[in-house]
Amino acid sequence: MDKLNERPVKMRHIIAYGVGDIFGGGAFLIIGMLYMFFLTEVAGLTPGRAAAVFAIGKVWDAISDPLMGWISDHTKSRFGRRRVYFLAGIFPIMAAFVLMWVPLAGASQGLLFAWYSLAYILFSTVFTMVMVPFAALNADMTSDYKTRSRLSGSRLIFSGVASLLGGTVPAMIVARYPDNPGMGYLVMSIFFAVLFSVPFIFTFLGTWENQSEPEKKADGAPRIFRDFFAILKNRSFRYHMLMYVFAYTSMDVLMALFAYFLTYYLKKQSAYPIAMGSLLITQIVMMPAYVALGNRKGKGFAYIIGMLVWLAGMALSLTLNAESSIVYLALVCVVIGLGTSAAVLMPWAILPSVIDVDEMISGSKRSGVYSGAMTLARKFIQGLFAMPLIGWVLESIGFVSNADQSAETLQGLRLFFFIGPMILIVLGILAASRFRITPESHKILTEEAERLKSGGLPEDAGDEAVRTCEQLTGSPYTELGLVMKENNV
Repeated sequence: MDKLNERPVKMRHIIAYGVGDIFGGGAFLIIGMLYMFFLTEVAGLTPGRAAAVFAIGKVWDAISDPLMGWISDHTKSRFGRRRVYFLAGIFPIMAAFVLMWVPLAGASQGLLFAWYSLAYILFSTVFTMVMVPFAALNADMTSDYKTRSRLSGSRLIFSGVASLLGGTVPAMIVARYPDNPGMGYLVMSIFFAVLFSVPFIFTFLGTWENQSEPEKKADGAPRIFRDFFAILKNRSFRYHMLMYVFAYTSMDVLMALFAYFLTYYLKKQSAYPIAMGSLLITQIVMMPAYVALGNRKGKGFAYIIGMLVWLAGMALSLTLNAESSIVYLALVCVVIGLGTSAAVLMPWAILPSVIDVDEMISGSKRSGVYSGAMTLARKFIQGLFAMPLIGWVLESIGFVSNADQSAETLQGLRLFFFIGPMILIVLGILAASRFRITPESHKILTEEAERLKSGGLPEDAGDEAVRTCEQLTGSPYTELGLVMKENNV
């Protein structure tokens, strides 16, 4: 991409791009926090069947997410290869989200399982269709590192605001229907369906693609999955993906258990908006601080600091009980939010840099493929690990829906609320300790890529450039230089 011919990215464009992640940030938080609870406590599914609802759609996701990444890279339309899907997704977003929350009074377990499984599959498909191109658009709008960071920051701020709304407003809406919670969840879904879909009108109108020509198609479907798995060759991406998976799985476990923990162990269901609001507001407020820390010390370092703070907050949760004050509960949630801010922010802030590393490996910008991989991982960790794990644990500790729980069950719930996220947080820290992209190493990598694209010879590379490129990519420099030369990027 020629920087001299790029359109200037102004604040209104940054905002237009950012509002697209209202859907990404809000929808998964609501589903992660409330859908398991809705399926067991309102719809009437057993915990095991409710967990299977999440798992059943992941076979399709294993096909649809790589496919959408490839389709996005190869689409050709008057609106570009990414933005066309924003228009196409507006009404499907509305329908898919609402159908997930339709109560089916008196239905059998088989009918309930079939309905909610199909509804979740539809939602996952629509999410993939829209959010894979959205995540890839950042790299297509501009090649400037700082502007990309501002675009990423904008989407994460709006994602955080959506998470705040998703963490507080649903409980308020449902509370207005004490005698008919099913209707409360349905009304909630209609409200958020509109909130999630309408912003894509502004995203479509306020964004563009400098690289509008699609990639050349080759070999059909086999090439799709070959490209998808080929990105694992990128050493930085492998550690980045582990950081992402462990952070977001821990977040899913925390959010999904929060309603159970407050309702049954703390017996403070009415404090849900206060507790979740304290966590999410802190999470949003801390984002600029982590951006500054990441720019100075590296995003991997900022991630580790945040995860350590989060771990401290989870340890504090062990001190909570039914006699704890609302103020103390809110303070514990603030500490957790101080840490989760980095867990939410850093994996997406890192993605453009990982794509830059891939350019050195492949000689092209495979933004759609990487975006598809991130989306697939997000849905896999929630659907195939986090929710099934929660359903299995709830059944194993003797949890019974809408009933008083035994002392053993409550103790099991308390320990799992801490131990589940704790293990994942530690694994995320270990992965981040091996991540090597820093402001300095990224600069060396991109300067070497520009030198090669400008006609420089691989054999003229300095020792530091060779060492850095090999460290970030995981490939011999001779192989990298040959790819760049042959592609003449």
